[in-house]
Amino acid sequence: MSLRASSSAAVLLALFVASTGGAAVAEPAAAGGPAVVLITLDTTRADHLGAWGWPHARTPNLDALAARGIRFARCDSAVPITLPSHATILSGLYPPRHGVRDNATFVLAESVETVAEGLAAGGFDTAAVVSAAVLARRYGLAQGFRLYDDDLAAGGAGDPDAVERRAAATTAAATALLPTLRRPYFLWVHYFDPHEDYAPPPPYAAQARGPHAAYDGEIAYMDAEIGRLLAALPADATVLVVGDHGEMLGDGGEPTHGLLLGHGARRVPLLLAGPGIPGGRTVDCLTRTADVAPTLYRLAGLAPPAGLDGASLLPLLDGDDCGRTSYAESFLPFFAYRWYPLRAFSEGRWLYVHGTRPGLYDLAADPAESRDVAAEQPAIAGRLAALLKALLAAMGERLEGKVSAERALSDEERARLESLGYVGGGAGGEVRHDLPDPRDMVGVAADVHRAAKLVRQGRCADALPLLLGVTRRDRYNFPAYNQAGLCLLEAGRLRSALNAFERAAQVNPQSAVPLKNAGNALLRLGEARRAEEVFARAFELDPISPGVASNLAALLRGRGAAAEAAAVLERAFAAGSRHPGLYLERGMLAAARGDVAAAFDDFLAAAERDPHNPVPLDNAAKAAELLGRPQQAAELYRRSLDLDPGRPALWAALATLYLQQLGDRDGARHALEQAIAAEPDPGRRARLEDFLRQLDPGS
Repeated sequence: MSLRASSSAAVLLALFVASTGGAAVAEPAAAGGPAVVLITLDTTRADHLGAWGWPHARTPNLDALAARGIRFARCDSAVPITLPSHATILSGLYPPRHGVRDNATFVLAESVETVAEGLAAGGFDTAAVVSAAVLARRYGLAQGFRLYDDDLAAGGAGDPDAVERRAAATTAAATALLPTLRRPYFLWVHYFDPHEDYAPPPPYAAQARGPHAAYDGEIAYMDAEIGRLLAALPADATVLVVGDHGEMLGDGGEPTHGLLLGHGARRVPLLLAGPGIPGGRTVDCLTRTADVAPTLYRLAGLAPPAGLDGASLLPLLDGDDCGRTSYAESFLPFFAYRWYPLRAFSEGRWLYVHGTRPGLYDLAADPAESRDVAAEQPAIAGRLAALLKALLAAMGERLEGKVSAERALSDEERARLESLGYVGGGAGGEVRHDLPDPRDMVGVAADVHRAAKLVRQGRCADALPLLLGVTRRDRYNFPAYNQAGLCLLEAGRLRSALNAFERAAQVNPQSAVPLKNAGNALLRLGEARRAEEVFARAFELDPISPGVASNLAALLRGRGAAAEAAAVLERAFAAGSRHPGLYLERGMLAAARGDVAAAFDDFLAAAERDPHNPVPLDNAAKAAELLGRPQQAAELYRRSLDLDPGRPALWAALATLYLQQLGDRDGARHALEQAIAAEPDPGRRARLEDFLRQLDPGS
């Protein structure tokens, strides 16, 4: 966390510089200094807003902001992926400099100074509200913020596994923060709604029209909530709105984003409005999301740090500094699929795309980027390729060579990414020229995307043929092998599932996920010792991956290696895991050595962390019985049976508890009736009926 020397200049300044050479634009300062607000729009194409001319747009609030401020018509995102794009927005650095190249497998280093840190050092209060799991504080963007609200459960009906929150909850969280902020302040609010899956709430779904109605409906809903936020801001707030990346919507064959660097994913909205900002202006110069951070520094009355890749937007208001170039990249093809990463370099009317072959587009003649003219303009393509190579060299990077992620994905993080429509990636490798070019693999990626969507809808049987087809066309496709294995496991095709997981582990030997899945398949096949070996390998790769440590500990306990099992659990807890399975297994070990009180505490902890699983409640109930707490035991049994009432043995245990320890014949009678109703075996059902008759001999 790099904080520069603190300065109180921002508190004293009541103006900002609107151009490099022009006069300062003076405005009366509110008590305490300016309010600077950054709003980031996830997955929002510029050309789907009314201010950019989209005929189906319903974006009156963003359009009004454009009308009273500046619209930067040609803003390019540095990367079409949420976490690295926001790292660029907040740092003013391109991904090779800030080091974040993909979601979840990277963390923004503390050595990277964010604009929040710079403004905090300048006397600003700082707060943020984010709306997606990929921007959780553990990925490094919280540095510099006094308040960082990433509590998605608060906007997800209390769901602890929520991966996003809707715009209404985001606006509510942001407006609730406003009274707590002291001026001068910097507030960042992130909206996620246009991200797939597109499901706009009423009335926006019914109102949407056009070829991408659901996507536009999400943008309309987000716009309405942004309107509520803007209305709650102080009248003298300076507001900068920027998209992190767009959405391809089928352009180039890509349904969403992350793979290609086409204009649909690259071109984003950029708006600036506030005191002293001239209204109704459009700047047609090329701008970059990397320009946001230096602009925010200037708006706050502070000098940006030296060495940023972006530059303040304010000189553009006077028509100066219009010769900017832009860099963009996507490493998702490499990390997810082991395909060649794409990089792009824009200068003036030209866009150069570097893959295994050059691509060149004349944006003046072909704004849709539909015609590659690299073969017709080899000199221009060669010049831009040289500029790209020089830029990368200045950032300490080459076009090819070793590239590594900082960490492997846990299966929990992978599940969160996949629930957001992302393909979970691997840990790195070598960029080689013989890798497939993503532009040639869009059909494969589209099939993986379609299959993932089917899986999220609970349609594994429909997804499986797509996934198996992908593995035949792309033999290094880790996501396809892993997901195919999960679908085969669901279908009971255990050997085939195991083969798929083993192939996934070969393709990505640094990931614990396929090993964990292979271990689960082996457990179902009854091969406990082999499962133990596989879980042990997974544990060495990722000791906090959910299910790995607990399964390994259970297998060790099952063969009498209690000390080894305890060591596994201790290591997982020490690494920071709080998975419910760890508490359950630690409770089992405590019960085995006779420490029933410790076992009870761990069983309850497991139940609190996994409230929909009856097993921890069953064990806690039995422990409560042994501790002489029959009333508590009965309550725990009832909670467990509320979750899964079709267990006659547990109803019978509850009946026995009622009768023998609580003297509650009515409770025992009800429990026996439930046990009889749930018991499918005629012999056992007859014995339960005998028990009930003995309870009521006159019946």
